Amino acid sequence: MTAPINIDQLRQQQTTGFRWLRFQPELESRYQAIRDEGIRERARPVCASALVLFLVYALLDWVMLPDSLARQTIFVRLLITCPTISLVWWLSWRPMPSGVFLRVYGMAYLVGGLSVVGIIGIARLNNFPLPYEGILLMLMFGYFAMGIPFRLVSALSLIIVAAYLVMEAATGMTAPELAVNGFFIMTANIVGMVGSWLSEHRQRAHFLDRQMLEALRDQAEVESKRKSNLITVASHDLRQPLNIISLILENLKADGLPDEQLGLVTRLKSSVTHFNGLLASVLDISRLQEGMVKPEPEPLRPARVLAQLHETCGERADNLGVELAFSDHSGDQSVLADPQLLHRILQNLVFNALDHSGASRITVRAGADKGRLVFTVEDDGRGIDQTTRSKIFDPFVRSRKADDPGLGLGLAIVKELSELMDGRCTLAGDSGTGARFRVTLPSCPGEEAPEKALSFSPDSPHPGLLVVEDHDESRHWLQRTLSGWGYNVHAFADAEQALTHSETLSNAILVTDLHLPEKRGDQLFDHLSQKQAISGGVMVTADTSMAEGYNPSLRLWTLHKPLQPMRLRAALQQLMRR
Repeated sequence: MTAPINIDQLRQQQTTGFRWLRFQPELESRYQAIRDEGIRERARPVCASALVLFLVYALLDWVMLPDSLARQTIFVRLLITCPTISLVWWLSWRPMPSGVFLRVYGMAYLVGGLSVVGIIGIARLNNFPLPYEGILLMLMFGYFAMGIPFRLVSALSLIIVAAYLVMEAATGMTAPELAVNGFFIMTANIVGMVGSWLSEHRQRAHFLDRQMLEALRDQAEVESKRKSNLITVASHDLRQPLNIISLILENLKADGLPDEQLGLVTRLKSSVTHFNGLLASVLDISRLQEGMVKPEPEPLRPARVLAQLHETCGERADNLGVELAFSDHSGDQSVLADPQLLHRILQNLVFNALDHSGASRITVRAGADKGRLVFTVEDDGRGIDQTTRSKIFDPFVRSRKADDPGLGLGLAIVKELSELMDGRCTLAGDSGTGARFRVTLPSCPGEEAPEKALSFSPDSPHPGLLVVEDHDESRHWLQRTLSGWGYNVHAFADAEQALTHSETLSNAILVTDLHLPEKRGDQLFDHLSQKQAISGGVMVTADTSMAEGYNPSLRLWTLHKPLQPMRLRAALQQLMRR
């Protein structure tokens, strides 16, 4: 495997040029390896066409030349030239060290040229003069059709020309005739040399351009990976303390503080939630721009999509005093979409309306339209001004209103995610009152995957929550929050402790961090599911490359840190239902 070429080295070579058709040693060796492989591929059609031509010439010799002369020329063509061409064609398919095939290829050109010289010489000795055009054709074939490098083809061609002139002189051509023939042949040879030099110079320039593109692409990939790693590390390091703060604030609120302090806690909690939304938006748009998001479409029933959206957004709407209504008019059609990405699209639209529209009512509808599924999110708020409407889906575009929070990334993310799933999001209606966003996606008649079948009785008591979190402070506050909500919580620091305790469980809900020591959270979930110790779970992670959302076939929620208590509570309530 060859080492990558340095971009500065390529730029230096482009600056200094290569008039003498030579690169710096490292570049030259790479160019020659690529050139040799190209010549091997080129040799196959060239040899096939040359073989056909020499066979045609042999037939013409038989028709046009005297019998005695034809037998001699045909002998040269069929027993010397054609076998040489066939051997080169055969070798072009065989593995050979770099540079060896080029020398064989060049020798075949020399043999072909000398065979033409020999045929002309045989004709001279038989007092049947043949024209020198055969030498001209051979030279042009070597220079342009065969694509042999400039230096090698020039040297071989000079040998062929010299052999021809020596042959003509030896067979009695007069000096004036020899001078005329030599002039035209040398002129043709010079034209071929110039054309060959230009061709190789162009090939070398293209080689440098390709190497530069590959080097820039490799550099971009390295930078992309570095950026992705930075995003992941920064996400984890920022989200972990935010997660603890969010849980502490939830517990402070639950402890019944005085009104003034409770107001400060509420404002602080709102600020933490707002900061988490900003962080999530920046990370989402970064992942989209880096091509890190890969949708996995599957048939989904719109009614279930809307129900999950209500689970996520309902409490926030209630807290803001906004009526959130849902209606499904899709009939028997399913939507073909990635469940997590579709959930994120609709959630962003609803949250956008809650945060920016000043609406008292938001309606989310699902319906079929011309073979597609359309989700509409409509509010009765202040509307969007005409200037903003024209660029509403551009990144970092915000309303002109000074009190609008956010970075202006929510709708840009919606647009990108919709297009990833072969859909589109548009802003419908006029700028008068309210806003209506339409998300159009492919539909299909198939049913979505059913929720995982449970083996317990609907009336059986629930043994509670199994919490696994290796960070001590996060585990403490998460356990305290869940206990404050009335759940029976069993908390552990690693998967092994949870597995040991699970021997007595048959119907628990698992709440686990994804990145645990020794055994990952998703592996723990699979293991406990197979043992039927749990009936569902919530996977908590600071890795935002995993999309948030619900997987009904596994009965598994994925939530990002810092946890929003109302979202965690809504997910647990859904999993607890029978």
